[in-house]
Amino acid sequence: MLGIDIVPQLKFDEFWSLLATELASSKKFSLLSQSKEFEAKYSGGRILVTTSSNSLWAIERSTMHEIWDKASAIEETRRYVGTNYNQSTTRTLSYILTLIKHFVANRKME
Repeated sequence: MLGIDIVPQLKFDEFWSLLATELASSKKFSLLSQSKEFEAKYSGGRILVTTSSNSLWAIERSTMHEIWDKASAIEETRRYVGTNYNQSTTRTLSYILTLIKHFVANRKME
């Protein structure tokens, strides 16, 4: 049993395995900063995002890992603010941050 001061930690490889399992079938999410919905599904070693306008974006493991590393270094209260990240990942950043927040929940990122 965990004490009240102990927060479970989640490593990236565990997070990626969790995504692969939980997103084996498509699931709906709402973007953190907007009320737009999207669907995410794990397929072929990457996350496929279908937007509300039926655009399809692929999120590669390497891109997710890059954002994970940056997110884990940012204070939790600022972690899910898109302007804290490099603009080169803008296209899929909001989807990545939504997925990280959903699946990390109350755990610490490692």
